[in-house]
Amino acid sequence: MKHYYILFNTHTDGLAMYQAIKGAGMYAQISPTPRELSVCCGISLLIHQEDIDNIRKLAEEQELEYIGIEGLDNEFNNRRHRYG
Repeated sequence: MKHYYILFNTHTDGLAMYQAIKGAGMYAQISPTPRELSVCCGISLLIHQEDIDNIRKLAEEQELEYIGIEGLDNEFNNRRHRYG
């Protein structure tokens, strides 16, 4: 199953995006960045595929910084793939 992650340069950027997505009523889960995508600060946001276009639009409207949105066909472990 493919999972979609938003990647960031800084934790601050990730938390700002998280708050904006949740404020817009969409799903986001703070997650450690999978090793295969580890080009960023260490946290990423796990999101639903159907929200990608709306998240891109939200990021543009609110001038939120992110590296990109990547899909990864990985095994998901809810204990390992989330903080808190």
